[in-house]
Amino acid sequence: MPTYVIEPHWANWMLSLEMFVAGLAAGIFFFIALANTTGRKEDREVGAILGFFPAPLMLIAAILLTVDLGEPTRFLNLIFTNPAAAERPGPFFLNPSSPMNYGTYVILVFGALTVIPFLDALRHTGRLPFGHGIVERLAHDPVGMFICAVFALATGSYSGVLLNVTNQPVWSDTYIQGGLYVVFSALGGFAAAGIAADRMRARETAGAVRTGLMGITLLAGVLVAVFVANLVALGVAQPLIGTTTAFVAPAFWIGAVGLAILYPLVVTTTGIRLQLARVNVSSLAVVGTLALLGVFAFRWSILHSALAAVAH
Repeated sequence: MPTYVIEPHWANWMLSLEMFVAGLAAGIFFFIALANTTGRKEDREVGAILGFFPAPLMLIAAILLTVDLGEPTRFLNLIFTNPAAAERPGPFFLNPSSPMNYGTYVILVFGALTVIPFLDALRHTGRLPFGHGIVERLAHDPVGMFICAVFALATGSYSGVLLNVTNQPVWSDTYIQGGLYVVFSALGGFAAAGIAADRMRARETAGAVRTGLMGITLLAGVLVAVFVANLVALGVAQPLIGTTTAFVAPAFWIGAVGLAILYPLVVTTTGIRLQLARVNVSSLAVVGTLALLGVFAFRWSILHSALAAVAH
């Protein structure tokens, strides 16, 4: 089947890292939004501390994307109408059939929204000298947080949808790529929340995070199984599940499947306690850390599987 982008030259460590940090920012924001709807003070405290992270992570993602473009002004062509494109009316470039175009607007809006939890984190820690009332209302309004969560999930799915529609080898006709990226973004957010709750000794929140991780990892496992089965049916699974080019298959099986799905799922469902060199590797902080490594491995393996396909 023909591809829109013949050579996946953009499959590199920089873009893998950008997808990871942007997805992590989205996942953390999603957890913050949920934490502000439970009514538990402990959940809000953990969410407030996590509020320090989405804005810097999105800033890092923007820097990585800009550098990866090579020519930063190219980014403006996704927002403003180029004078050479006379057929596009208005100052803003709008192309409803382009996921890259509307995805850019989603990311811009989400990036702006990350200021809200950042200011709330400053307020919560006593470092915000003004605007406490406004920040309090913005950060804890249920309707507002729901809207923010929608933009967070849309940001988390953007990379997967974009990869899908570029019709690269391996991704041809796969139909759940966006859903996979949403779930792994949420998984990253809950993993980060697990680390924070464990370190803050927030027991009620930690229990809720364990339950959330159980459900998310189970859903991720089902989606990954369907995804691989779809690739096998299309005859394009080998570059992802069976090649060592760019460590794709090891990253997928050990990282994405093992660390991000199976390990948290086993720990949260069985409640087992495992000790390794006097470290409780079943603690929520350790589980969250390893799950984050697995989420990055997922991004890496999916993106670099296209390179593996071209190499073969």
